[in-house]
Amino acid sequence: MRPQQAAVERVATRRVFLVPPGARLHDPNVDCLAMDEEVWERGYSLVIDEVKRGPLQDFWKHYYGTSAEMAMSGNGLMEFRKDIMAITPDCLSEPAVFRFLVQLTRMCVRAYSVQGSLQVVAE
Repeated sequence: MRPQQAAVERVATRRVFLVPPGARLHDPNVDCLAMDEEVWERGYSLVIDEVKRGPLQDFWKHYYGTSAEMAMSGNGLMEFRKDIMAITPDCLSEPAVFRFLVQLTRMCVRAYSVQGSLQVVAE
């Protein structure tokens, strides 16, 4: 009798990388924030239905594939942060979404302060 092999299901993930100047995306010193699909799903209607068209809505619109990938730097980081800060109080009923947005806000500030960028990769 052959042992059955468990099917390995690949789980889609989005990752936000804080890339300092001179660093590459996959350098070991690059910080990364994973966005679980459940966070995306739970926050979708909060962001898409409640936020004016802007960087946060663009970020939240897609989870899969190249349409879910983007990069932000300079003043774009502060626009992104402003959008996040506007919606964060409305997310208190969704603790995982709230925590993700707080961490994402911190990454925006850090990236801006070191003149780096945030790069979003969908895997």
